Amino acid sequence: MKEWVSRCAICGKDVYCLDGFLNGVKEEGELRCFDCAAQEQ
Repeated sequence: MKEWVSRCAICGKDVYCLDGFLNGVKEEGELRCFDCAAQEQ
C-alpha cells in the first residue's frame, strides 16, 4: 500500500509511506526525502 504523507521540507518531493515504512527521514522536526537527507550528511 502506498500512502502520501507530506512533501520534503527541502526540495518539495512527495514522501510516501510504503507498506508501513516511511520513505523518508524525519530530522530536526522536518520531513526530508532520502536524497536530501543523504546530502545533509
